[in-house]
Amino acid sequence: MIADKTNGLPRYCHPYHGGWDVARIALDIPESRILFVCPISCARIICLNAIKYDYKDRIDVLALTEEDIVSGNYEEKTIEAACEVLERVSPRPKALILYVSCIDAMLGNDHSFQTEEIMARYPDVNCLVLKMCPITRYSGDLPLVALQHDMYQALPLETVPKEKTVAFIGANIAFDPECELVRLLTDNGYRALHIQASDDYEDYLAVRSASLNLGVMPFALSACKMLKERYGTPFLPFFLRYDLPSIKATLKAVSEALSLPLPDLDAMEEETRSFLCSCAEQIHGTALVIDSTATLFPDALRETLTSCGFTVRSVYADDVSRVSPDVDSGYIRVPKDRSYDGSEPVIAIGMAAASFEGASRTVNLFYDNGEWGFYGLKKLGERIVQAYHHPRSAREIKKEERR
Repeated sequence: MIADKTNGLPRYCHPYHGGWDVARIALDIPESRILFVCPISCARIICLNAIKYDYKDRIDVLALTEEDIVSGNYEEKTIEAACEVLERVSPRPKALILYVSCIDAMLGNDHSFQTEEIMARYPDVNCLVLKMCPITRYSGDLPLVALQHDMYQALPLETVPKEKTVAFIGANIAFDPECELVRLLTDNGYRALHIQASDDYEDYLAVRSASLNLGVMPFALSACKMLKERYGTPFLPFFLRYDLPSIKATLKAVSEALSLPLPDLDAMEEETRSFLCSCAEQIHGTALVIDSTATLFPDALRETLTSCGFTVRSVYADDVSRVSPDVDSGYIRVPKDRSYDGSEPVIAIGMAAASFEGASRTVNLFYDNGEWGFYGLKKLGERIVQAYHHPRSAREIKKEERR
């Protein structure tokens, strides 16, 4: 439970939240490796997630003792541990991330001398510092905002010539090549760059040469502003909303920014509506429930689905996500009424909603899965129908993921 500063109501950090913790997001940087510098208890959940999602071979932990923290000795131990990792790991990572925890923030450490020393010994390695600080959730330095900013702040300061590249900033998963936005870019000779889709560190460096950045989540805006100041790259605040007018407006904005010809958006919208209406008929009135870990703007999704014949019974959301300019989702309010027996047949969109409802039918969606747009809505319709015909609870999905 975490106290909500607005009115004191409890908020629940849900065990079905999903697999994108701060470590996994940071490892979107290709050819990178993490050294966690923290008490071992802080690293526990990160390590469990790394085992579950199979990135354990890219994480090391320097477990701090009370003596290390009180004496300040861990600053030197961090350098020694980082050098040991870089000596032993083959191939040597192109980027080494020193990930520090809340205890480090409380002590107010300056890590510049550590990163400078490590890079002096290993000039071929970019060493950067990221912070795992949930204590800042109610400050002006929201964890996901700081994470995105610091990931891209580690890029070299040198500017490079601009290319026909559009970089996607803030999404955990690269957009599907069939997404209308990606096709709009690639059909007109632009590269749609998302570092998560690459295993080459050069593609991380290529963000500097982008002619346009798309801030695809609200918490990526700080990073986009920083990239504009550094490299002069314009950006569009493009948020993953599922209401049809926003999808069309976004495609138009990108088209205007790059002077690209637009496809027939009205025809695409009509085709999508028709497809979703067909999907709604196939589930025979079964109600849907949605949570804000599936999409940051669940009310927009509810509006679209309802207009196409679906019944959306409930939306589980964090009130902060509706008013804050820098949305830092991942927590949702504990519902007043919960059903754990799954007696009422519903289809849950999002793992938290599935758990709260005891739903036997679940669509495993987390932060849109890179499937935004008309394409994403049609994929979601397919998944809703699949969930209706092949029930799987949130718990069953988690068991399958562990196998």
